[in-house]
Amino acid sequence: MASILIVDDEPEVLAALRRALRQQFGAGLSCETCSNGIDALGRAREQRFDVVMADLHMPELDGIGLLTLIAAIQPDAVRMMMTGANDFETAQRAINEAGVFRYLCKPWTPQELASHLTAALAQAASCQRALDAGTRHRQTP
Repeated sequence: MASILIVDDEPEVLAALRRALRQQFGAGLSCETCSNGIDALGRAREQRFDVVMADLHMPELDGIGLLTLIAAIQPDAVRMMMTGANDFETAQRAINEAGVFRYLCKPWTPQELASHLTAALAQAASCQRALDAGTRHRQTP
């Protein structure tokens, strides 16, 4: 089963995302949420996630900082950014500094969310297949 960690400091956004993902993906997706970056880092140290999606603007640790740290902990996790700001410079920073795969602007439509997450899950699966193939190759005498 695929897994996603969603990080946003607004409880109503987390609830809306969980609802939308449950409707779109059902039981095929394990969805965990955190309301701040510090808790999210703790979870990323304990459990592997296929996708980590974080809000840009959060207190203590913003989304770019969080996703940069997530990349160090789980380099194979596909990272996505959410923000209400449709700002090219911020998007470019997120891509360059945190290796963000997709940038989702709020408010999103259920179709946009599903499309971006489907692409992220496909990317995660592709990376996992490549890792698995490399492991099998190294084990062959």
